[in-house]
Amino acid sequence: MPYHGMGYVDVSRIIPHLLRPNDVFFLSFPDGLIPLRVLSHEFFSYLYDPLAEGQLAAEVPPSSSIDGAMNVGFVRPDNLRSRIIAAQPINVLRVNDPATLYQVFVGIAPSYVRVFLNLPAATAQKNLDVMVWGPAYAAAGFIDGFLSPLLYPAPESEFMVPYNIDPQIGYANVLFEPVRPLLWFYINKLKIGVITDVELVLEMLDKRGRGAVAPIKVVGGLTRFTYPYREVFQIDPIPIGATREQVMRILRGGQR
Repeated sequence: MPYHGMGYVDVSRIIPHLLRPNDVFFLSFPDGLIPLRVLSHEFFSYLYDPLAEGQLAAEVPPSSSIDGAMNVGFVRPDNLRSRIIAAQPINVLRVNDPATLYQVFVGIAPSYVRVFLNLPAATAQKNLDVMVWGPAYAAAGFIDGFLSPLLYPAPESEFMVPYNIDPQIGYANVLFEPVRPLLWFYINKLKIGVITDVELVLEMLDKRGRGAVAPIKVVGGLTRFTYPYREVFQIDPIPIGATREQVMRILRGGQR
């Protein structure tokens, strides 16, 4: 458990979930699965102050809520920009290389801060079908600092950032005073390769399993969005339950 000035960082909860070299897995999009292998990785952390970096113009406003669900202080999700980095990136978690993938976990402080994720940008995650979270009713779909503390990140805070997709983060405050959020991103930076071995992909898809079942890492939840699969991966996504013939056609560059 390394010491980082504010206390001891404990990553024990997320270590079993980290993808490592030679792991095979599926990246799950709303249109289907992309089979991938980890070629190499770097694991590191990044302390992000939304106010200092310029993502937030001011502290998250106080709440007038009596139940912690309605009328909480709220700032809508926005890009994780930085005015501190010389390049002033529009998003510090943007991936610029199609062969790179970020597996991200996040620690949150203070504990009362709730974090909301858009991924891709402007596409909200984890809403009920009957409502969308917002300032008037931010009761669903958040991760807070109680679940995933700054120095003790939780597996539930995981999100995947592939090439050219911008994650956005917003904040809710249930306290009666303004709060200044602090985020600690724990980033597993992966070099990936697309698996084109038909037999291996069929084995990965086989839920009866010979050996460990290939994990499925979700991008963007259930919300549909357009993504240039062929440009990035050179194949289309594989539907759940695909036949051998479908898998062969897709891996050879044919249409689904």
